Amino acid sequence: MSQSNLRIDRIHEGTVIDHIDAGYALTILNLTGLDESPNLMTIGVNVSSKKYGKKDIIKIENVFLDKVQMQMISILSPNATISLIENDSVIKKESVNLPNIIKKLIACKTKTCISNSQKEPIDTEFIVLEEKPLKIQCVFCDRIYKLDEINFKSRRKKRKKIRQRILL
Repeated sequence: MSQSNLRIDRIHEGTVIDHIDAGYALTILNLTGLDESPNLMTIGVNVSSKKYGKKDIIKIENVFLDKVQMQMISILSPNATISLIENDSVIKKESVNLPNIIKKLIACKTKTCISNSQKEPIDTEFIVLEEKPLKIQCVFCDRIYKLDEINFKSRRKKRKKIRQRILL
């Protein structure tokens, strides 16, 4: 039996999210709201990668990411790259950048944290202590979180918890 390569077709227009940490494609789709898109989507999970061994990839037709979605991807998979496709060509390719401070995206679980106050609405802020493995700290209550403890605030859906196997 001969070996053949799996071929994933190009998209005419849209976004390619490549070099996603293996096993995170479906989580990224879910948290960013891309899973609700009616557009053509190709998802590769645990695809061979010369650089990383294994990776995930998402191709989505006629969809372009906003800054919040890109920041979510940078938190979940700091090695990811985003390519914008127009007329079958890559018009822009960039790596995601994990910011030093993450604002408004993540909920603090500490009930007494001022960011959870109903009287004074204050946006959450977290300082990135470590990128890999991710470790962040709430600016207001100093609680430290690892990636699997994070609850994202989503504009599209209620809070979602990441349930992933973390490879250290």
